[in-house]
Amino acid sequence: MSVPHSVPRPPLRVSSVHAGLIAALVLALSFGAMLALTFSMQNDVIARDRDHQMAAVSQAITAALDEAGRFALTQAETTARQHAVGRALAAGDRAALAELTAAPYAYLKSQGVPVFGFHAADMTYLLRLHLPDKFGDDLTKFRQMVLAANKTRRSQVGLEIGVAGTFVRGIAVINDGDRFVGTVEAGLNLEPILEQVKTLTNADIAVVLSQSLAELPPRGPGDKGEQFGDLIALASTDTPLFTGLLRDGAIRLARTREISPYRIGGETGAILVQPLIDFSGRMIGNIAAVKSFASHGAALQRTRIELIAAALIGIVLAFVAFSVLARMLKPRDEAQA
Repeated sequence: MSVPHSVPRPPLRVSSVHAGLIAALVLALSFGAMLALTFSMQNDVIARDRDHQMAAVSQAITAALDEAGRFALTQAETTARQHAVGRALAAGDRAALAELTAAPYAYLKSQGVPVFGFHAADMTYLLRLHLPDKFGDDLTKFRQMVLAANKTRRSQVGLEIGVAGTFVRGIAVINDGDRFVGTVEAGLNLEPILEQVKTLTNADIAVVLSQSLAELPPRGPGDKGEQFGDLIALASTDTPLFTGLLRDGAIRLARTREISPYRIGGETGAILVQPLIDFSGRMIGNIAAVKSFASHGAALQRTRIELIAAALIGIVLAFVAFSVLARMLKPRDEAQA
């Protein structure tokens, strides 16, 4: 009985077009994986650069507020060390105090120090050079910074909310001989400090108070700053920008420093929010900063277009090369068959 022989199958032939398509598909998958990895790495690099720049903005804000506080305290300390000032304050002589400090205050006012005044030992405001007709009011209820200086007999420096507004203040203790007779304060506006930081960092800055944390009374029609829930936009370098961000909820109360990406006017940007601390170390709101990174978006888009174009060109060239190679090898395979 004969055993049937199996008929050998002809070898599988792959056309040149199919070979090129297969090679192109493999390369496309490889290029796609490489592009995805590259894009992810680009995103990480940009995020790190963004966070680094916003951290620099945060440091610039802190440094500017500290420098302003030291300047205010220096002016107060310089005045407090004048013996004639101590004698006039001890005697409650408002006219003598005004005469002694009128010229220095005129200069300081031109340098951005609008608040300058003297507090008596009984915690009444003896003389406001910035409001000379307003005096004699009790400071025990609403001027915690003056109260701290009065009780501890030590200078105080930092941010404080007062009747005239929120200022970076320096308060120095005044003695007449060995006897404590009161304190003197110098206060700086926030807006020039914020503008200084903007010039250095190209970021817009805002000071935002929390009504609950700062324990502010209900607001009246003449109070400064627009309110959004619990937050009050006190001072900023761009009021319409921060008004919109607060209204949209893009800026919220934060107890730690937070940096988040944000699109500003169609451009890539970031928002920084960090605690706002008063002279006593109590959090009373936030400092917010917004910075645009238009160069990030443009550079990223340009780089990705170039990478995608290079990948497509590589795929097309691979398709053509493998198609030609498969066509060249086909006659040889047929001859060997």
